[in-house]
Amino acid sequence: MSPRLTGDALRTRFARVGATAAALALGASALPGLTPAADAAVVAPGDLQINEIYGGGGNSGSTFTHDFVELVNTSDQPIDLAGWSLQYASATGTFNSSGVLALEGTVPAGGTFLIQLAKGAGGSEALPEPDLTGTTAVSGSQGVFALSDSDGRLVCTGATCADDPAVVDLVGWGGATTFSGTAPAPRTTNATSVARVAATGENSTDFVAGEPTPTNSGGDGTDPEDPEDPEEPGEAAPASIAEIQGTGAQSPMVGKNVVTEGVVTAVYATGGLNGYVIQTGGTGGALDFSTHKGSTAVFVHSPETASQVAIGDSVRVTGGVSEYYDSTQISVGAEGLEQLDRALEPVEPATLVGGFPTEEAQRESIEHMLYLPGAEEFTVTDVYSTNRFGEVALAIGDQPLQQAGDIMRPGAEATAYYESRDALKVLLDDGRTTNFQNDPTQPMSWLTTEEPVRVGATPSFTEPLVVAYSFDQWRLNTTTPWESASTDGVDFENTRQDAPDPVGGDLQVSTFNVLNYFTTLGEDTPGCEPYTDIDGNGTTVRGGCDLRGAWGADDLERQQSKIVEAISGTGADVVGLTEIENSARLGEEADEATATLVAALNEKDGEGTWAYVPTGEAYAAQGLDGGQDVITNAIIFKPAEVRPEGQMQILADDPAFDNAREPLGQVFVPIDGEGAQQVEGEPFFFTINHFKSKGSADAEDSGLPADPVQGNARTSRLQQAEALLTWGEQTASELGVEDVLHGGDFNSYTQEEPLQTFYEQGFVNLGETHDPEGWSYSFGGMVGSLDHVIASPSAAERVTGATDWQINGPESVMAQYGRYNNNAVDLYEEGPFASSDHDPMIVGLDAGYEEAPTLPDFTDVRSDHPYHDEIMWAAGSGIVPGGEDGTFRPTRAADRVTLAAALYEMAGRPEVEIPASSPFKDVKADHPHYAAMLWAESEGVLTVNKGGAFRPSAALSRGMVAEALYAAAGSPEAGSPSGDVQADAIAWLQGEGLDEGIVDGDHLRPNARVDRAETAAWLYRLDRL
Repeated sequence: MSPRLTGDALRTRFARVGATAAALALGASALPGLTPAADAAVVAPGDLQINEIYGGGGNSGSTFTHDFVELVNTSDQPIDLAGWSLQYASATGTFNSSGVLALEGTVPAGGTFLIQLAKGAGGSEALPEPDLTGTTAVSGSQGVFALSDSDGRLVCTGATCADDPAVVDLVGWGGATTFSGTAPAPRTTNATSVARVAATGENSTDFVAGEPTPTNSGGDGTDPEDPEDPEEPGEAAPASIAEIQGTGAQSPMVGKNVVTEGVVTAVYATGGLNGYVIQTGGTGGALDFSTHKGSTAVFVHSPETASQVAIGDSVRVTGGVSEYYDSTQISVGAEGLEQLDRALEPVEPATLVGGFPTEEAQRESIEHMLYLPGAEEFTVTDVYSTNRFGEVALAIGDQPLQQAGDIMRPGAEATAYYESRDALKVLLDDGRTTNFQNDPTQPMSWLTTEEPVRVGATPSFTEPLVVAYSFDQWRLNTTTPWESASTDGVDFENTRQDAPDPVGGDLQVSTFNVLNYFTTLGEDTPGCEPYTDIDGNGTTVRGGCDLRGAWGADDLERQQSKIVEAISGTGADVVGLTEIENSARLGEEADEATATLVAALNEKDGEGTWAYVPTGEAYAAQGLDGGQDVITNAIIFKPAEVRPEGQMQILADDPAFDNAREPLGQVFVPIDGEGAQQVEGEPFFFTINHFKSKGSADAEDSGLPADPVQGNARTSRLQQAEALLTWGEQTASELGVEDVLHGGDFNSYTQEEPLQTFYEQGFVNLGETHDPEGWSYSFGGMVGSLDHVIASPSAAERVTGATDWQINGPESVMAQYGRYNNNAVDLYEEGPFASSDHDPMIVGLDAGYEEAPTLPDFTDVRSDHPYHDEIMWAAGSGIVPGGEDGTFRPTRAADRVTLAAALYEMAGRPEVEIPASSPFKDVKADHPHYAAMLWAESEGVLTVNKGGAFRPSAALSRGMVAEALYAAAGSPEAGSPSGDVQADAIAWLQGEGLDEGIVDGDHLRPNARVDRAETAAWLYRLDRL
């Protein structure tokens, strides 16, 4: 009575098993031949095949110390492996150079060939003498291996690999997205491998999980023996369902014909299961596992009679007992059903004391029984495969399953925790065997626009379910094939939030992954190949070119509208973007994609609301023409709330980022108000980052044991964290900024090694601190945060709150723009939800505004004066004060001492060494602006004449002002130096736009007189640089 899916579930959903394979699995006479679905991409195995895969070597719970792959030669001639390769990819990743193993040696006729791979830290038993060794670290639960007759790295992904002529055999297992056939082979553990039992090209049925059996070329290569014919079952004997089920892992009555009675509790006349469930009348209700030991329900596999019964019928069935993939069933023919003329006691759905069990024996004791879960007994933990097989993964308890690396540091304890999560997972199944990817005209189960099914939601059950098991997973089947959200007996909590939780502060900073936002379209680019919708129309780029985004203009519009709604909805004033097109790398204008997105944001939020920090000049300053990857990072902001100070900072040409996107950084100054009343806050340095993904291995991890908690490329991410930490501190120091915020997709969960690098230096993870229940990403049925904002100690003191706005991580992939019109049920909707696959992290920040100046009320400066705001700012800030008589005297000629005092004030009144006697021929040491003139002369802002006179009362000219402002700004480069200081100063001033609104046309007229009002205007513009 062990728990595997019954009847035709494996025949149709996972199997299409050939007759011999089915007979081997059942230990029974051969079933009618079944073949892979016609539209499935299949690699037909040749003479040389992948025979067994094991990735748990040296991991916790393993016996063997190494991972291995075993090849088999099914021909009668030896096969030379010269020029062949074995290539590995992670479950959702791509083949890469570090996963390519060049093969050598000979596989004997009818024999095997053992390839020893990476060694773990544990295990007690060495493999048999291997025929070849490699260093590939293999996942203990899921992944992809391809056998190729060439030594070049495979570039295929997903279904395309099955069509690649270089792929001789292809095996994906566990949660792999690349496989042969309709589904991957079973998931493995550290104690199990997947081994071949057939060679149809259908991974899901060609391989079974079991104890590893590595065999080298010295072992005997023999063909499998034909199964023995089973004993004749004999006459049908009366038996109760409890007697048929027994209390062990297998029915004690396998191979016997029985007659039994029960109440029909579930009917699957359609949908592919081809049977029904019966349960002993009067059983069920509140169960206590201390007294309840065996199931009182059984599946009846009977395509001939399934349409003749209804839920509630009392029936007698006659048929043979078997363990179909370890699930107890009775096979009933056309004459084996009898409707009873008396009603059996009704069945009551079981309720379980303490909730759904985690112990295998307890679960087996309720196999096929009717069950009604209690309130908050389960939480949705995964919807990734719901669009494929109609399965919603549930976690036992009131929270989704968490990634180990999100709550504890990597190590033995974290690995054990990670590996224990599957025991807490149960699949809510639709009672059908439909593969909706193969038949998208069939409406998907569970997924509707009326009732979103999201990770983290609590399901409430109004109708009972049937406990079942298949494909290595426990399931709760609906009692009839799923038809609609209104009749399925399950109500899912709607956890969508139209707006993020408030984070406080004077301004907000956010991260946002824009899901490969490309304005360069696949349909316009030669070589690109599309993913297509149900009608064959392209939706996103599949391969064949460097692009990764939308296929056509309509697809881009669907993507862009969601992103715009989401970014606008964050309420953020500074947003760091990841996964945006690197336009420069595609040969286009730098930042073209970023500019397009900003234009769309301004169309929604108002012209001028958003701007972006350009990257072109910053790259050029480092001798580069753009970032190294086709996707990059970007920073956008609201100019009314913050002012960028200086140009973009880029950590370019650092070897740590050879396989990732370079960090970008920008200093921002918070601003509030306008004109003379505008005040500034404390600056902060914000960086946006996108570390190497976990999806594919790299050479940096060579020789390290596999770590299922941190995944692939953990060394690269650690090196990137160290480089970012060093660069960020150095850059902030050079720029004179204390507060640092590092944001983005670190591809590292909260407690993993790269983030520990920051914590050890006092940095604070703002999500963990202010929103400890939040998470940004869902993967493999577990949730955690890959997206973070990490604050330096001083910056953390300014933080008023942080929140993960869960608009993306909990959603089905079918709601994204790239899955538009991919099924008869179209989940795409306008709005922020499913705008990406990562959630934004939003942070509130105290701006640290200075006190607003008290504005003077001058009798000679009217409100309509062209420089009214500039005069109010200059006078109110004490930079160019007015007279005691309440006048500013705007038209009076400005003198040199006024400019010296103003620039000294703007510089923060730096300390000046006062000489014993005045160095100026015409200025005494008791002059009220003596220190300002000393500073101006020492900084080269305003200098003495040949006779040593400062000339404090001398009138200013525009040329003098240009030279003084240029020197005060540090004499920055402005084109090619002319050798004439004033000419260079004027070129710089005009290049920065400081003359706009002051000078008519392009002619500055350097000898023209400057009055006090114009001086205030020049200084105001300098302050705003």
